[in-house]
Amino acid sequence: MTAEPLLDVRDLTVEYRVARRGTLRAVHGVHLDVRAGETVGLVGESGSGKSTIGRAVLGLTTPTAGSIRFDGREIAGLRGRRRARLARDLQVVFQDPLSSLNPSLTVGELLQEPLRVVRRVSRSEAATAVGDLLERVSLPRDAAGRYPGAFSGGQRQRIAIARALSIDARLIVCDESVSALDVSTQASILSLLRRLQHELGVAYLFVSHDIAVVRNISQRIVVLYKGEVMERGHTAEVVDRPCHPYTRTLLDAIPVPDPRGQRERRERRLAARDRTLGDPPPVADTGTGCVFAARCVEVHDVCRTHAPTPVPVGTRQVACHIYDPASGHPRVGELTEGAADGRLLPRGR
Repeated sequence: MTAEPLLDVRDLTVEYRVARRGTLRAVHGVHLDVRAGETVGLVGESGSGKSTIGRAVLGLTTPTAGSIRFDGREIAGLRGRRRARLARDLQVVFQDPLSSLNPSLTVGELLQEPLRVVRRVSRSEAATAVGDLLERVSLPRDAAGRYPGAFSGGQRQRIAIARALSIDARLIVCDESVSALDVSTQASILSLLRRLQHELGVAYLFVSHDIAVVRNISQRIVVLYKGEVMERGHTAEVVDRPCHPYTRTLLDAIPVPDPRGQRERRERRLAARDRTLGDPPPVADTGTGCVFAARCVEVHDVCRTHAPTPVPVGTRQVACHIYDPASGHPRVGELTEGAADGRLLPRGR
């Protein structure tokens, strides 16, 4: 991996004007980076802002503030030909490949189009390249003569991946790219993405609501809630020894084969729900405090009045008052000791 990140997002904020409601802040002050050949996972529930970040990187959403740099060059706000030139390096695989694949074109025509427009190869060269691309994503060469509707969901996702690779993309934004697939097909697509990364050195910004999926493909992870980063760090560290209460909430939602373990997770979720019943409206509505305070089992007065400052915990960063010695949270001393190596975790773990 190179020393400088391939994608560098700093202090990204995205706001939308909503009729009769004023301004909706979808993303606020987000920092993340992706290095060449690396996969960084963006994970969070629906409405967390993860897809908005992906769209901002792709130029489909205009940032309100902040910087998006690709290979050292600012790309936020690029339009027209300057944005089009980025297509060679920056591609996307959406959740529903059928909606992004023109049903009136054969697979061969779909894959030839970017080759002929961007790489300006001849028709015969494009046809040969299409066959090679199909084989690379484990599809037969004769699939080029068929239409997208003739394929299964997993096969169509392979076609979408082939199209993203057709012009040698260096970074692919995978926006919920396996969430509509069954578990076995998910596993095969994730295996394909890992193999392609090993062979080609392509980087992924992998957007998903499923932390279990992100764990299986990402080297680093960014946990989002209501447009803000709750926790970031190496995937194994964050998933195996979660610090932020929201990260633990996401992990408790993953089914486990052990009935006792599943029952314990369910009890923790119910306890968290009961703990927060009757709480005031989410603090994000007033612009003060921690955005997760209304759902947090560790909530304290400081959580409702002051937004947490991200602090280092081992090699990760956590935006939570219980890890900030300066916050005044009553459990801060109890939790920071040993938190870096996972020896001491909050209640309920």
